[in-house]
Amino acid sequence: MYDPTFGSTALARHLNKSDFLKHPTLKNEAHREALISQAVNTARNGFSSLPLTPNKLAGRTIYQVNDLACDLVLRKAAQNIRRITASKQGSRIEIVRRLKLFCEEGMPFTIAKMDIKSFYPSVDQETLSNLLNRRLITAPSTRSVVNSLIHHCKMNSVGGLPQGLAISAELSEFYMQEFDRHMKEIFGAHYFARYVDDIVLILPELEHPKTLKNNIERALPTGLKLNSSKSKIYTFGGAKVKPAAVEHSFDYLGFRFSVHQIGKDRPLARQVDLDIADSKVKKNKTRIVKSLLQYLADGNFDDLIDRIRILTCGYQFFDERQQKKRSAGLQHTYSLINSNAPALAELDKFFSAMVLCRSGAIGGRLALSLTNRQRKELLKYSFVCGFANRVHFRFTADRLAKLMECWKYA
Repeated sequence: MYDPTFGSTALARHLNKSDFLKHPTLKNEAHREALISQAVNTARNGFSSLPLTPNKLAGRTIYQVNDLACDLVLRKAAQNIRRITASKQGSRIEIVRRLKLFCEEGMPFTIAKMDIKSFYPSVDQETLSNLLNRRLITAPSTRSVVNSLIHHCKMNSVGGLPQGLAISAELSEFYMQEFDRHMKEIFGAHYFARYVDDIVLILPELEHPKTLKNNIERALPTGLKLNSSKSKIYTFGGAKVKPAAVEHSFDYLGFRFSVHQIGKDRPLARQVDLDIADSKVKKNKTRIVKSLLQYLADGNFDDLIDRIRILTCGYQFFDERQQKKRSAGLQHTYSLINSNAPALAELDKFFSAMVLCRSGAIGGRLALSLTNRQRKELLKYSFVCGFANRVHFRFTADRLAKLMECWKYA
């Protein structure tokens, strides 16, 4: 039976294997009980302080809680919020799959692809507190924990929600629930989806599409605004042409959608091609370069091979937090594309050119460091073949963390 309280038994359930690896003293029963007791007191009396550690990642500030007792309380609060509010982030792959199906329909339509600017930091803390006090009236302990979190965020000049915490993801979904309902009920959309700060709507052909952006922004919760440079509207006509060229291309959730005009030979459907978005292709190229630079710095060829395996193939690891095996890699992240997608061939061409290059800032140094045997070993790996053949490797969580460290800001 589910226990919503912040008692010692409920909080102890939120200890996971990775906690014991990071804090070996937890194996001592007395130390573990003292930690749980501290967490119980924190939940009862609020955070005396909130030890948030900020880190810069790709231009964003990501926070970690560096006190395990506080973290246990926040993990439990996040679980309670998810249970009480039924807030749940949609499946990225399912959203893309459904969006593709709608785009294939042979009729005129409009796509509104919107991006919320600085999503987590822009959540209005007072509005969130009022929502929690109204919706979590039967959960005073959870409400008290979250209000204490918000109070300490204010005290530490942390705007909105601290990105990187599991509870921030739960609270942001809760904050957007009314907006999501409004989008589905009021706008008459054929399809609406939101994945964190990325919004997409498919609507009938609009007479005044420019007003749509203003209407969506007005519907957003307090504090949130659209990022105008990343918010686009695409209109797809109903004329049947031959040959049916690409009418518009757009990126959404890491995928590139290329939507063709309605063809005279296929009047009831459009052709829609999926590929990896240009920004993600660039990200993978950057990781190839960083992997080679790391090899030039440390000379560890085994690490280089494993980094290339991670990039070109699928991989499995045990998720300590979720306590289950997980699969990752391009073939999972982009499972809806085909193995003949142009982006995969482009990545292969870039990778082989980097490995075989013998001049320039990187190629010249690699020419002195890599043997011909090592080059052949590297070129056994291919984005196209790894994707088509569903090649997988297994890594421990610690090994993955070590290998990916050099990609931290890529």
